[in-house]
Amino acid sequence: MHINKKKKKDCHPFKYCQHIELAILATTVFCFWLFLYPYIPVVREMSQLFLWTRAYFMERIILPGGLAQYLGEMTCQFFLNPVNAAIAYAIIFIVAQLLSSRWLRQAFPSQKKVYRFLFSLLVPTILWVLAMHPRIPMTVTIAILLVMGAGCMVIKIPPTKRPWTLLPTLPVMYWLAGPAAILLILCHIRWIPVTATVFAACLVGSSYLIPYPFRQIAKGIDYMDNDNRIGLLMSTYEEMECDMLFRQGEWQRMIDRFQQPESPAVRCAVFIAYYKTGQMGYQELMNNVVVPIEEQENAPSVFNAGEMSFVVNFGSVSSAFMVSDMAYQLFWSNISQRAAFEAMEYIPNYNKSGRALKRLVETNIIGGHYDVAKKYISILEKSIFYRKWALSMRPLADNPESIKNYPFLFEAQKEYAKTRNFEGDIYLIHHNHKIH
Repeated sequence: MHINKKKKKDCHPFKYCQHIELAILATTVFCFWLFLYPYIPVVREMSQLFLWTRAYFMERIILPGGLAQYLGEMTCQFFLNPVNAAIAYAIIFIVAQLLSSRWLRQAFPSQKKVYRFLFSLLVPTILWVLAMHPRIPMTVTIAILLVMGAGCMVIKIPPTKRPWTLLPTLPVMYWLAGPAAILLILCHIRWIPVTATVFAACLVGSSYLIPYPFRQIAKGIDYMDNDNRIGLLMSTYEEMECDMLFRQGEWQRMIDRFQQPESPAVRCAVFIAYYKTGQMGYQELMNNVVVPIEEQENAPSVFNAGEMSFVVNFGSVSSAFMVSDMAYQLFWSNISQRAAFEAMEYIPNYNKSGRALKRLVETNIIGGHYDVAKKYISILEKSIFYRKWALSMRPLADNPESIKNYPFLFEAQKEYAKTRNFEGDIYLIHHNHKIH
């Protein structure tokens, strides 16, 4: 009698270990971005404005690397919330590890699994380092993932047919992901001279199709900020962290964290935090943030009026946004509006900013420029995370009388009516109004 015995599935202890290690990697990444450096993703979010429009998509896709840029900016909009940013980075790094592992398994099937796993951590590590530099857009990370995904599909094809699949795939991936497509030449080592030639032809050919210098095309149009001012525009970690805490209203954390701040903007923000927590009086606050020009210790302020000076001197995205927020709290609408404009101009790749446009809506409503406010509201309504707020502000722009239902804006508009220039803003320090 023949008895069929079911074969027992082989147990692979390493498989379960790999799952555990991936869970540890995801948890480490999540905690790193949420508890140690949550302000870096926040800086990325406030330095761009993603819009759900066909025109916005076409503006990106007509350039090499456009799909990677579009998806990168789509991802960055979720960084408005540090928790979402930590989750997004955990997912990105896990996907990078899985794609690397699959590529290595197909390219080196005879290699030990433990070695393949260790090598698969190389790409997530590189992406981690790139993510620490806000001047490097999210485009690079997404481009690498797109190319690795395409490479995993190409490398599954038998070696005899792989070159004929790779040759048309390379130009397509170059246009979608940019120069990162060069990684595809590793899919077939023997054909590297041919595939490298095709890649070079893609670079040269695209230089005749788009109005960008060849050097920028070769580096990637949105792979790195091509701005000669970059040394002046980069925010320090101190400014980025303080800006995030100020935006969240974490006053006591600001005081505890910045005992001896180096940045003038951070120093001024801490003074406001002292006032907010009741540890500093109003007049003392004014004496610290507005002083005679000859008593100013720092470089000359960009906000001078007569013999008085606002003691901040910003030169980066984060410090400019802090100045805008501080001036807004002090009812200095003109300064707040100018600083918001400056913050947008400081963004190295000349993107617009949802945060800046939101502030411009507020300052234009305060100033009575309702048509201008409506223009910015219309833009924000096409976004995701600013849409709800923009919709709530449209009735106010359509019906200015309803500003009485917005206590802060109503008070700010009354103060604005006393003056329409910066000198008048400085004059407001003599009025005994409170900061809301």
